[in-house]
Amino acid sequence: MHGGVVFIAGVYGVGKSTLCNMLSSSLNIPAFSSGDLISEKNGEKYGANKTVKDKEYNQRLLVSAVEEKLIESPEMILAGHFCIFSSFNEVEILPEFVYKELHLSRIILLEADTDVIIDNLQNRDNKNYSPKNIKELLDAENLQAKKIATELNIPLITHKMNFDESDFEQIISVIKGSDT
Repeated sequence: MHGGVVFIAGVYGVGKSTLCNMLSSSLNIPAFSSGDLISEKNGEKYGANKTVKDKEYNQRLLVSAVEEKLIESPEMILAGHFCIFSSFNEVEILPEFVYKELHLSRIILLEADTDVIIDNLQNRDNKNYSPKNIKELLDAENLQAKKIATELNIPLITHKMNFDESDFEQIISVIKGSDT
């Protein structure tokens, strides 16, 4: 890496946090969850329901938190979303301005089969989602990732998760390969 933020994007339950922690440890680069950074700033906790009161305000908090972290370290890994569910399980696109202000160097979009994500969320959060809702979220996340990468003129790498060590090996190869 040569500075900036590698944005590990994907829907809930796709494995962003696990992968980010592994990458951080291996590359000796700090990794953060967007939700955790926002929570540190606003005091809200985002549990299994994942609902957000004011997404635009939260995104401004995220930009502030990332800028503070980049003072400490010129590069970082950030896990986050382009889209979230409303309290009615409808897809909401997060404000696009935030990605222009996050100093993104590339986007790595993690994807997985709908049924795997549903199982992961059931096991992790004890929450049930319909295949239709998850499919809509996956499709919207993919479209937004492409749109933002194009607008920022940065690389977008899409990776379908296998949920084994090959995920880490492939993503670290992409990150290290871009340094040469």
